[in-house]
Amino acid sequence: MSCPADSIRTFLQLSRVPTTTETNPITANTYPFTINFGPTSVVPTFNKNMITDTQSDTLLYRGNRYQLINIQICQPTHKGYLNVNKTLIAEIALTYVNRTVSETYPEVILAIFPIYEGNLPDHNSYLNQFVDSNSKAVSAETLFYEREGDLNVPSYNYKCCFQLLKDVSSQTITVNTAISYFPRGTTLLPQSIQAFKNLMATANPKEANYGIMPFEFLPYERGGYRTYLSANNWDPNGGIPTLQVSPTDDIFTKRVQLMTQSPLKSTAPADKCPYKKVSDYKCYPFNELSNITNDASGNKVVIPLADAMSDPRGGGDNSNQGSMGWLSVILYIVVPIIILVGLVLMVGASLLFTNQMSNPGLPPTVGTASSIANKMNRAVAAATAIKK
Repeated sequence: MSCPADSIRTFLQLSRVPTTTETNPITANTYPFTINFGPTSVVPTFNKNMITDTQSDTLLYRGNRYQLINIQICQPTHKGYLNVNKTLIAEIALTYVNRTVSETYPEVILAIFPIYEGNLPDHNSYLNQFVDSNSKAVSAETLFYEREGDLNVPSYNYKCCFQLLKDVSSQTITVNTAISYFPRGTTLLPQSIQAFKNLMATANPKEANYGIMPFEFLPYERGGYRTYLSANNWDPNGGIPTLQVSPTDDIFTKRVQLMTQSPLKSTAPADKCPYKKVSDYKCYPFNELSNITNDASGNKVVIPLADAMSDPRGGGDNSNQGSMGWLSVILYIVVPIIILVGLVLMVGASLLFTNQMSNPGLPPTVGTASSIANKMNRAVAAATAIKK
């Protein structure tokens, strides 16, 4: 299978920083995904440009769970998204993979953070643990959240389709990929940046640029695959190319979304999905007896759902709705009908009696009312005779 002809096949760099007017139409007040961070107690180590981390983070994207398989330091893949008085040095990229999802969803999700040199450190705990011996071990969680309640980490999000060709087998592989680029990134002080560069050069001495290598598209090895660039044009190094676009180009205005909220942090264990199954949800129908009450002023108000669910008079999972339903029918339908019929009979009897008393010459009617009227007539006649 090949990528659609109109799919994005590159990282997107911007020719300039977009204005607020240009970002407003693509802004959504939401988060890109839900993430769960595994515990860590040991400072990670480097293997060339790869960070060997023992944490078992998981990412949840539209109900699908992705596993963190790789953290790497790489040359910048994105530029021009943020106007900051800082120097862009490198990037740190986290790769999450789910090989079992359908073609509707991405197989790979990349969370990418720029690494800046600046005079005010920001979200720097994760990288600082490598260059400061006094730092405690921290997880990649600090890239997303520097402190509790830290929600100011917006991200630019778009989808790509990468087509790879394995040289040894001529096998073509299509990889749907979702990219979340967090332009705020992480900022280290100049002395920390220098120590960071020395660390990278020591870990990968054969590479130029302080040992910082181009982005490696894992779980696929660079060099073992060619990357499709255009017709009859494949990158033999297997790297992902970049494309510079303007903030006014359709590829940016129609394909990229700016999400204002940080990823939603899950507190569930890493091996459990916090999403509920459909069968976990129950129906709590509206019931006047249990869902309406009077407030202090005597006004009718609706009881909150949480209180109604715990109220023994109503709600629940429908297991006792049958008995409650019949009770309501008896109280609100059957009883009023019986009372109404009784009132009608009483009124009818009263009218018949009154009519018979006023017109004693009329023939008696049938039924109970007639009997009563005849007895009353005889009583009246007897009383009249005695009086005479």
